[in-house]
Amino acid sequence: MNTYASLHPLPDFDRFYCAYIKGDPAKEPITSGESIPAIIANAAEKTGRPRDDFEVEEISRERHEKLKQFLV
Repeated sequence: MNTYASLHPLPDFDRFYCAYIKGDPAKEPITSGESIPAIIANAAEKTGRPRDDFEVEEISRERHEKLKQFLV
């Protein structure tokens, strides 16, 4: 069995997500990241709302890079 890491590279999915409050017509982003459970938990912590008050949308890497400058 070959165990060289170069022969088994980790996949690079490049999927990013953004969390919004459900029903927000402006869809103001609260947090973004690569993990849906992590961004929902982070949004709930930031706002003090329950986790089921958020919806998640897939975004591009470029949008994620722009948002992460403002969503600290």
